[in-house]
Parts: sequence; C-alpha cells; structure tokens
Amino acid sequence: MKSRNDEMTQRVLLLLKLDANNVFNRIKGRKTEYLEIFALRRTREHFPMIFDNRYEQTPLENLIHCSTELITTLDQYYTPVEEMKWYLFQTEDMPNTVEDFIDRKIRKMEKLLATLNLYLDAELGIDSEDSTDEQKPLFIDQPEVSENGFSIDLEDDISQDT
Repeated sequence: MKSRNDEMTQRVLLLLKLDANNVFNRIKGRKTEYLEIFALRRTREHFPMIFDNRYEQTPLENLIHCSTELITTLDQYYTPVEEMKWYLFQTEDMPNTVEDFIDRKIRKMEKLLATLNLYLDAELGIDSEDSTDEQKPLFIDQPEVSENGFSIDLEDDISQDT
C-alpha cells in the first residue's frame, strides 16, 4: 500500500513512530536499572535519559502533517510518559510502590503504543500484511476459546460425536 503523503510528511510520521517505540523500549527495557538506581541512591538525575523524547520538542508546524486522529493518539500515548516522569521526580514513595506504579503505566503504554502504531502505519501506507513472519504472532496449537471464555478442544468434541 502506497502512502498519499508527501516526503516531508512521511519523514515526520516515521520520526514520530521511531520516537514512540524507542521511548517505550527505554522505559520498559531499562526499568530494573533506573528503579534500582533510584532506590539505592535516591537520585533522579538519570530519569531524563529514559523519558526524554522528540515528541516534546516537535514544533507544531511538523504536527500539522498529522491527521487529527493521529494527533489525539499521540497525545494519549505520551500522557503516561509525562505522568511517569512527573511522578518519579516528585514521589517520596517506597521503591515497591514506585515499581507498581511504573508497571501499571507500562501496561497502559503498551496498549496505547499498539494503537499509535496502527494509526502511524496507516498514514505511512504500511500494510500490516506486508510484515515479515517474525513480526507476526504465531498461534499454533492454541485452544479455541468460546464466547464465555472457556477453551474448547475441537478434536475432543469431534471424537465424542462418533
């Protein structure tokens, strides 16, 4: 699928996509390290390296290239990033409470990032079916799930009928 956007818009969208994914990967991937530093040293000087992002510094002129839906989705995604950053700079909570807070925000961000990537891919003209098999989840030998949430073993149901 080819995008209808000009080259400048494509670049802005790609930079936003890369930034959102990089921010999430830093927040999630380095969580143990930055929380350990915070707990042991009670310092906050390392947080900007984790939470800084291009979106905060993106001029409004660049966001003009984005649809209103994408701008809304970007805002929804970056709000928990800002909330985490604020919390970590202001909190006097104990390390376990801080970790619980961060874990909740990471779970929320993960869902928001998936939505954001869908919007960005659509505007970039990236077809999700063009993804490589490595990126697609494999659901081999997974049980069927009925509407009430119970798993159904189709082979057992068939063998009982005979």
